[in-house]
Amino acid sequence: MTNTVNDLLQQGLQAHSQGDLDGAASAYQAALDLNPDSASAHNNLGFVLSQQQQWQGALIHLRSAIALNPHSSMSHCNLGQVLIALDQVEEGLGHIEQAVAEDPQNPIAWDTLARFKVLLGDFQTGEYAAQRAISLQPESSPLHVRLGIAQAAQKRYNEAMNCYRHALQLDNQNAEAWAQYGITCFLNNNFGDARQALHNALHLNPTDANALRHLALTELGLGNRQQAMNYLQQIVEQIPQDDESKVELAVLHLSQGEPEQAQSLLDSVAPQHQDNNRYRFYLALTKQQSGAVEESQTLLNALSKNQDDYAHKAQQILQKMH
Repeated sequence: MTNTVNDLLQQGLQAHSQGDLDGAASAYQAALDLNPDSASAHNNLGFVLSQQQQWQGALIHLRSAIALNPHSSMSHCNLGQVLIALDQVEEGLGHIEQAVAEDPQNPIAWDTLARFKVLLGDFQTGEYAAQRAISLQPESSPLHVRLGIAQAAQKRYNEAMNCYRHALQLDNQNAEAWAQYGITCFLNNNFGDARQALHNALHLNPTDANALRHLALTELGLGNRQQAMNYLQQIVEQIPQDDESKVELAVLHLSQGEPEQAQSLLDSVAPQHQDNNRYRFYLALTKQQSGAVEESQTLLNALSKNQDDYAHKAQQILQKMH
């Protein structure tokens, strides 16, 4: 029996739902072989390719989907995400906004808009978009997490925590809800609840580096320096490109009078992350502890000419050195 385009689209959806991206892509491509003008096949194949980070192929198929069906909310939404991944932020955001305009009843489009608005620092619009998504799918736990993140970004921590609690009532296996709840407890200096929530998050998702980093900071807040260092070391080993954790760990080595270990970590930080004042300040302290006083003084002098907290700290140290 010969498969129709609809048969192949259904096969692709089934494979996709089971995590078989290659099988899904093959089914959608077979549908296009039968009908090159199938907007649904172009959209679905483009989405799968984007999940595989095959960006150029994804662009081709998603643009084809929109050319065939200009009012497709999901095609605009998917194309927008690919464009943002390729640093074409303005055009990408325009397509996501077009997605909600084409179908204001599309919760996925509203949630996508919320996610990127928050990432781009437009927290109020992100909050509004998250609320619109929730109005359409009030029983979706991840949507309540998204709203909480938008509120926490505006330092409305109590409202955010209520959102995370609601998300956990809907699904207590939501690792991101536990993580965000724990992070917000940490920001509120509630280290006990933060520790428990972050442990729950990591039990459900052991690879969550953000949760592990905040667990390290929580342990530090509780006075457990060595445990904090162990967690940060775990992140550095698992994610060698996590420069933030390297600097955090270097700072703790400095606090224990271990400049060699600190220097080794700072040396491994990527060049593009070495021009921020926090990095330069702790590099100066590392040099000072290592006995390279002149080199340390040169770094501190350069830092002291800025206008941030690290400039003030550098000025204070220089005054003591004279």
